Amino acid sequence: MQWYQKIDWWNIAFSVFFVFLLYVAFRLVTQSGVTASGISLGDTIIMALATFRLTRLMVYDSITKWVRNLFEDGKPMTFIGTAKTLVNCPWCMGLWFALIVTTAYFTAPILWFFMFVLALSAIASVMQISANAIGWSAEYKKQIVLRTRGDKPTAGTCG
Repeated sequence: MQWYQKIDWWNIAFSVFFVFLLYVAFRLVTQSGVTASGISLGDTIIMALATFRLTRLMVYDSITKWVRNLFEDGKPMTFIGTAKTLVNCPWCMGLWFALIVTTAYFTAPILWFFMFVLALSAIASVMQISANAIGWSAEYKKQIVLRTRGDKPTAGTCG
């Protein structure tokens, strides 16, 4: 196999396309009059949380599993295979969604409310994940104590 046959050309194509979109987005945002110094901490937090929520929505949530399933049969080094890798990678999707969210936030004020809802949803998601982790940790520690005392472990934290 030749060296050029080992290169995933679709990854290169997606990267070039992303750079092109980044350039277009930069032009759109700067034409709207926004400068880096004009972006408030609040705006940054809302955009970051909206990006986080969109990323989790696409990569992990069951409601968008149908999108991920569209690319399930993708073989490596093909367009579909590269798209499959992209939609299943939180770091990749996070980068793409950061570009989309930032551009939309500053060029389409009508979407601000949507971004705010996504940001609130992100906070709620983190709170729920944290509550689950605390509950699982408490249950695990309870089971250890019960086993140490020789008691029969129970099925839940309330039992």
